[in-house]
Amino acid sequence: MITVGQSPQTMLWAESYRPQTLDDVIGQDHIIRRLKFMVQQLHESGGDGGFPHLMFAGNAGTGKTSAAMALMRSAFGDDWQANFMELNASDERSIQVIRTKVKDFARRGVIGQYLVNGQTRQIPFNVIFLDECDNLTPDAQASLRRIMELHSKTTRFILSCNYPHKLIDPVKDRCAFSDTRFRPIAKEAVSEALTAVAEREGLDIHPEAIERIGEVARGSMRKALNILFATTRVPMTATVDDVDEVVAELSPQARTRLLQTAFKAAGESDPAKYRELARRMDKQVESLAEAGFSGSDILDSVFRACADDSKMPVGIQRTIFSSIGDALHHASISQDDILTVKAWLRRLKV
Repeated sequence: MITVGQSPQTMLWAESYRPQTLDDVIGQDHIIRRLKFMVQQLHESGGDGGFPHLMFAGNAGTGKTSAAMALMRSAFGDDWQANFMELNASDERSIQVIRTKVKDFARRGVIGQYLVNGQTRQIPFNVIFLDECDNLTPDAQASLRRIMELHSKTTRFILSCNYPHKLIDPVKDRCAFSDTRFRPIAKEAVSEALTAVAEREGLDIHPEAIERIGEVARGSMRKALNILFATTRVPMTATVDDVDEVVAELSPQARTRLLQTAFKAAGESDPAKYRELARRMDKQVESLAEAGFSGSDILDSVFRACADDSKMPVGIQRTIFSSIGDALHHASISQDDILTVKAWLRRLKV
């Protein structure tokens, strides 16, 4: 979800490095190659090419908005915004917005032209992009489905959402790709894109730090860019330690020490030695809290590490997985989330 062909001087990196065409979008080949073929058919047909309503669903930062804008630019060139309206359903989520702004734009005439193969053609339809449409109220969704039917000759909708299950089936059934998902971007692709940004920006950062950002970004290119920016705000070469300082995620070493102490204490039968290990475990948790980690941060990092560690004994994984969900719940509602972590560690069994 990145391109390095623009000047980044006056924009957030997430905006200045936003893809300009479908070829620039990374990590979503299963969707992008189909969108490119749809654009090709649109250009070859001379009409609307049977272009459907679209739904882009997936995690934040995976390129949904970027794909929508790159699709428009690839289809209609530099004048793509003449027939394009973007609304964020998180802010404008009521039925009144659907009945006024959306409906008025949908039933207006289509204006504008685009150039393809040396020929000037009329833009065949308007496009309404509803970002975060899973935040629309049920009444607004019911109104939207009718508008999608009535004005399909002149208007196409592109819906973007993080949680498609919140949308009613009649809306999803009217969209192509409603059962497809934007996948978390592979850490290798994220690292490659960040390397390009680092070169463009003249950043002094160690390659291992870039790889670490690719890991902790969890497939979100936007998150990766923000971590890269924060990490490189140092007057020297940014390292893996700098990444760990700006990301609320336990280092592998800290996780290992904590779990080793917890399971050693769980298997200790001598009361004095058990109390000594318990105090050491408490100090480790408290040091993490002093570094800014919440109880939920600690538990979430432990869970992710266990899920990704193929070398961890299955018995230990089962022990952690069987109880960490309840611990996360209690940490989220407790007045002392750090105490919740300490209590959970004491309940672990060998």
